[in-house]
Amino acid sequence: MATFRAPAGDGEVLAVPDFAEVPRLVAENRRRLARPDVVVGGLPLPELRALARREALNLADGGRTATVRERVFGGGHPLPDGRGSPAPLLLAGHQPELSHPGVWVKNFALNGLAKKVGGVPLHLVADTDTLKTASLRLPVVRGPKAHLEAVPFDTFAGEEPFETRRVIDADLFRSFPDRVAPRSAGWGYRPLLPDAWRGGGRTVGEAFTAMRRDRERAWDCDNLELSVSRLSQTEAFARFAFHILGNLRRFREAYNAAVRAYRNANGIDSKNHPAPDLADGEAPFWVRTAAGRRERATAASDLRSLRPRALTLTLFARVCLGDFFVHGIGGGKYDEVTDAIVRDYFGLEPPAYQVLSATLHLPLPAFPSTPDDLTRAERRVRDLHWNPQRHLPPEIAARKAALVASEPPVTDRAARRAWFRELRRVTEELRPLAADQVPSAEAERERVRAEVAANAVLRRRDYAWVLYPEAALRPFLRRFLDV
Repeated sequence: MATFRAPAGDGEVLAVPDFAEVPRLVAENRRRLARPDVVVGGLPLPELRALARREALNLADGGRTATVRERVFGGGHPLPDGRGSPAPLLLAGHQPELSHPGVWVKNFALNGLAKKVGGVPLHLVADTDTLKTASLRLPVVRGPKAHLEAVPFDTFAGEEPFETRRVIDADLFRSFPDRVAPRSAGWGYRPLLPDAWRGGGRTVGEAFTAMRRDRERAWDCDNLELSVSRLSQTEAFARFAFHILGNLRRFREAYNAAVRAYRNANGIDSKNHPAPDLADGEAPFWVRTAAGRRERATAASDLRSLRPRALTLTLFARVCLGDFFVHGIGGGKYDEVTDAIVRDYFGLEPPAYQVLSATLHLPLPAFPSTPDDLTRAERRVRDLHWNPQRHLPPEIAARKAALVASEPPVTDRAARRAWFRELRRVTEELRPLAADQVPSAEAERERVRAEVAANAVLRRRDYAWVLYPEAALRPFLRRFLDV
């Protein structure tokens, strides 16, 4: 099992495999998936993949294929329409939320990798996932301290899929930048938030997507985009779902075996991680209800109402749609489960993918104290109580030093008990002599502790991109256009 760790340092990047390996892996994936002997939903896999590509590209960006052709390919590459040898289709995806830069780099790398292999970049907007919070966390600096504060951009009324989640409180949503402003006044720079924020959009997800795409296009990253809710209405997806529902018992066995193997390999006790087992009769999809909510699907569910779960989405995207997928850390780990399902249920060697993440800190000044400084400050306070001789003149501390040096052997229990009693008595005699140092040591410990805690807030990597200044964010992201 692979181990992926988020980059710790400012500007650091995790890319596994390396960008230089991607062209070879794309070609290898295309070879692996050219399997007419594998039939999915009544079609040989190459035919289903051609259908899925054709439908996805016709739907992407509202079906403006002529505009898409000119904008994405400059007239130089054909759309992947199933005729001849289509250009490679590269995929990435994420929920339509205000993600942090370490997630957003996937979109820019997707664009850069597609150009590198003469392919097509398609970003899947996972609007079938749920909005889990209606607030944004930001750092608030007050003197030598900093803390996290959650500022709401809307009223939260429980989880709901982005697909249907409309703005509940329009005034709260519209006023969000104004309410963040006093909290960011001490940052020393102007964040993108007031310039990027939009109050419109049919749903919250659409508003956030529009904000993101405005910046991407301004910064020379113009991928095709398609919502998962629309992708799930295609014939290709219906055939894929029908293929699973038609042999649900065997799929459930493969799915549950893969999930359990992942838990065992990673020492996970939770039955909900990375996903719950499928119960008897349960299908690996969501069903969109008439009220706009979602519930677990069964074999009897209407194909038109199905929405993929996380593992099912990447299973369809990697096997039936694209030639290469760019994942974040979480998706990359979970797709170890998908790989096992691809082998077991579809009889295919799973296509390779990339795990990509990065770290960009907000350009806020850090406090000078470090965790090592805190360790030293805490040790000094402890020593003043338990080892006061270390902070006293040598002539005063000599008695305890001599006592420490004369520690009896472990085998002489009676001598050791007497030695411990004498050590405690001498320590208690010396402690008052160092008492005048305790207040300053404790004050220093609290100062260092506050600064270390503040730095932990200031150096988080998961702040939303709208909280960054353009001068820092733009060059960081655009570097991935030339991977």
